[in-house]
Amino acid sequence: MAVGGVSGTEQVIFSTGDADQIRGVLDRYAQTRLGSGLADVIFRAGRIDAVWAVTLGDHRSVLIKAHRQPADLAARLATVQAQRVLADAGFPAPRPLCDTTEFEGLVLTTEELVTAGSRGDGRVPAVRRSLAEGLASHVAILRTMPEIGAAAGPGPAWCRYQDGPWPEPHDSIFDFTDTPPGFEWLDEYAAEAASRLREADPQHRAVGHADWYVGNARFSDGALVGTFDWDLVAAPEPHIAGFAAAAFTDGGTDVQDLPRPEEVLDFLVNYDSARESPFDPAEQRQAAAATAWTLAYNARCQLSFLDGEPPPGTALRLLADSRDAYLDLRW
Repeated sequence: MAVGGVSGTEQVIFSTGDADQIRGVLDRYAQTRLGSGLADVIFRAGRIDAVWAVTLGDHRSVLIKAHRQPADLAARLATVQAQRVLADAGFPAPRPLCDTTEFEGLVLTTEELVTAGSRGDGRVPAVRRSLAEGLASHVAILRTMPEIGAAAGPGPAWCRYQDGPWPEPHDSIFDFTDTPPGFEWLDEYAAEAASRLREADPQHRAVGHADWYVGNARFSDGALVGTFDWDLVAAPEPHIAGFAAAAFTDGGTDVQDLPRPEEVLDFLVNYDSARESPFDPAEQRQAAAATAWTLAYNARCQLSFLDGEPPPGTALRLLADSRDAYLDLRW
């Protein structure tokens, strides 16, 4: 069966604008690694990696992800191991069906397709609490597997504050080389947040989902029942909490915008309550800095395409209005 047009992400990853050629590659991969070829395409998605949800000839529904190159194969294998550990522990992470592998010049991962639950609204207290508790829960589970943390690496670009103020962006469509006039404050803000993050002891690392927000989760009556788009970051635990707090509202059923300072605070309080012991004042400072850094990264991406005033709810508008409120969050 023929499939529709090719997205820009797919064209970059597969080096072709022919969707049927892409399907042919994935069919050969599925036959080789999963023992059954593609029967139907359920959906296609992906902004960074190319994602195909498919039904196989043996009636299994699976998700195949083609990773943008260069892909860190060791980090991808650590993610597969983490998902298996979590699934075995009863956490709602999709179980990998085989290890990440190289196939015909691609780096591919395959897992069970998440079908449970539905989208949630991160501003609903029960959903926000479930999301925060789910983050704390899987960080605690993965803490028992230090080898995963050793291989996971620093995570995607929006987690990489170590060389502040800006890392290499996660997509070549963004240009971080020149800051537009009038936005020099954003460079200074990112540098300050990165400086605070570097105060933490890098040896005290945890491992968590690097893109943990409501759009990457599914819920049933407010309870977390499904998660996807797993990519790991190894960092001090307050950083992982702050990365998530900066964007947890995005991708849900409500307006697609980022959280205000008081909403970030609610998420971090929920996260803190789910831990065995609460963050101390220094860790709270770190979590706030991680939130500020992630918002600054998102705002810097937005500057690449800004035309006029930034819309409400975007990182650039939120920081322009409330930048100190994020850095100064304490509870």
